[in-house]
Amino acid sequence: MCSAERTTLARDWLPAFPELASIKDAAWLEAILASKEVVMPAGTVVIRENQPCQNFLLVASGNVRIYKSAPSGREIMLYHTCSGEVCILTLGTLLEGRDYSADAITESEVRAIMIPAQHFHTAMAKSTAFRTFILSDLCRRMRELMWLVERVAFEPLELRLACLLGQLFGQGNTPQLDITHEELARRLGSTRVVTSRLLKEFERMGCISLQRGRIELLSPEALAQLSKH
Repeated sequence: MCSAERTTLARDWLPAFPELASIKDAAWLEAILASKEVVMPAGTVVIRENQPCQNFLLVASGNVRIYKSAPSGREIMLYHTCSGEVCILTLGTLLEGRDYSADAITESEVRAIMIPAQHFHTAMAKSTAFRTFILSDLCRRMRELMWLVERVAFEPLELRLACLLGQLFGQGNTPQLDITHEELARRLGSTRVVTSRLLKEFERMGCISLQRGRIELLSPEALAQLSKH
């Protein structure tokens, strides 16, 4: 790809990152020119644990789930990286100089920007504005992870499930949610059996109706009440 084509590419994705778009330091501009765009369908494994990191990842559009897996197969979702966000997993791995410590998979079609590790490190060393952006974003993600740990450690699972369902119904703006019990369990860091038992209890209380691969919201008020307990 020639310089002109790379410049055009940068103009396409930079609007998704207003703070980065305002940086004019030479090292960052060179990193932009070295970047490449990738489009990945839903279900694509983006990152595998214990593999080396070769690129700094920016998600221009779509949704990536970052999670940890246990030998038993149980998973816990750490966080999502969505449109206009930095992939903190690649960021932390590059800064630490180690292999990936978690896995990542696309949950929708994702358009991402990859910046080679060497250009990332040069921008971190020479661009104060880029370094400030990165450290600010890292601090924000750390607060989110602390909040996640607090919820997992101190909040009952039924409360976290009710909150998650409320969030997902709200995002979709529809009374029907196409999701499996297994996926909900992964997001909660629980097991399918326990999650299914709680969902059936919610159904018995008249909050939701369970179908194969789908959950229907019957009483938003009742679900909201459960999320407050």
